[in-house]
Amino acid sequence: MLRRIQYAKSKSDYVTKAEGSFVPKEKKMKQEEKVERKRHAEETQQPSMPNGATTQNGMPVPPFQPSGQDTMPPNNILFIHNLPIETNSMMLQLLFEQYPGFKEIRMIEAKPGIAFVEYEDDVQSSMAMQALQGFKITPQNPMVVSFAKK
Repeated sequence: MLRRIQYAKSKSDYVTKAEGSFVPKEKKMKQEEKVERKRHAEETQQPSMPNGATTQNGMPVPPFQPSGQDTMPPNNILFIHNLPIETNSMMLQLLFEQYPGFKEIRMIEAKPGIAFVEYEDDVQSSMAMQALQGFKITPQNPMVVSFAKK
């Protein structure tokens, strides 16, 4: 096996920071500006979105989300999505059983990241939904909670 070693074309950011000669590269500055503009656009749109349910991290809601899901009439079953793949029913039970009327959790094996949580009535499910909307199980996954279709 032949290995080739070559000199770098330029010093890494890490090395230049250590030397004290760091100057941000133009490409990185453009990327940072783009991210900043995107974040600013999300912040200005957020108040007009009901419960933030139409976007997640600036991305459209996944295709399994039925359109108009956030306008479903209140009922005792909650639809939970945008869960990390490693989420299990025990983790969700610890979150949702804090609220009165909790009955059960149903995970959807065929579609990881989706679950249904059942309460005794729609008032109790509404309280849990409002309290846990956007709860982050991981920093990348804010839970999206809405009423399930009947």
